[in-house]
Amino acid sequence: MTKWYLQLEEEIKLDEGGGFEDEELVLRSLDNPRLFELFVEKYQEVFLRTAKRVLKNSEESEDVVQDAFVKIYFNAKKFKKQPGIKFKSWAFKILMNCVFTRYQKQKRRMKSIEYTDEVLYLRDAGTDMDFKRKEMRDEIESIFAEMPEDLRGPMREHYLEDKPYAEISDKGGMSIAALKMKLFRARNKFKEIYEQK
Repeated sequence: MTKWYLQLEEEIKLDEGGGFEDEELVLRSLDNPRLFELFVEKYQEVFLRTAKRVLKNSEESEDVVQDAFVKIYFNAKKFKKQPGIKFKSWAFKILMNCVFTRYQKQKRRMKSIEYTDEVLYLRDAGTDMDFKRKEMRDEIESIFAEMPEDLRGPMREHYLEDKPYAEISDKGGMSIAALKMKLFRARNKFKEIYEQK
């Protein structure tokens, strides 16, 4: 009861403007996680702006910022005070590590998407391309025939039927994030079969 009262007293003190330094706030939040919300509120916007500048994607940036806050929270005790290095700088370093890790994954994923998109998107204009498109579609169908249904279905809907993520995920009863992961696995499987032909 006394511990709860002291935590409440700290929160009241913070609300009244008698704030702590970032490091102290995060360390105190290890005993009272509600205090960490204040740290998150303070840095969330600037963290998001920083992540978006690199990743160019709101959803990915939000995920990365969340990961960074979790790492800051659980690693706060590892911060070593040094002249000229503030807790804020240490926190930003964690954010940037998370951002660049995600950026590398994003780049690898985009290479895979670009490769597969050339084969999957059949949008050539002109009637002289009809035969080529039919040939490609036949080849795609033969690859689809060798793929598991749970990967083939969403891939066909997204790439051949041009359905948006939201529609496919609603129909399949999954989140958009789960659908993207499934399409990523499907593209890898498609590429693997395509290269064996």
